[in-house]
Amino acid sequence: MSEPALTAEDRLDILELLVRADDAASRRDVEGYLALFTDDATLEGDKGVHRGKDELRSAVAAVWATEAAGSRHLTLNSTLHAAPGPPPVVNATSTLAIVTAGDAPALQSIATILQVVGKVDGSWRIRRRTVRLS
Repeated sequence: MSEPALTAEDRLDILELLVRADDAASRRDVEGYLALFTDDATLEGDKGVHRGKDELRSAVAAVWATEAAGSRHLTLNSTLHAAPGPPPVVNATSTLAIVTAGDAPALQSIATILQVVGKVDGSWRIRRRTVRLS
């Protein structure tokens, strides 16, 4: 069975969602970051599994505190695959590069990001974000 077609508008909206999440992380904007997730979203990775916005709020603040000041989260090489059946769900895979700021920027870390996104009240939101350090 072939995957359902995504419109060009859906593709652009989802790609923007992915970039906006990493931009909010770069700015350490916890509330802006959480606004991009569903209320029951899951965030998982080597720091554990966190469910719901309250757990996500604590988790991302702790993770971002370990990163170099002024570091940037860069979303790279995103691919989108629509899952069959309603409601519309899309599996998004991207590479996250965290780069330190300064005169000699350096790669702090790199990870594969697997996200499940779906529409909530007409807008795409992240339902699940899995971080796999490379």
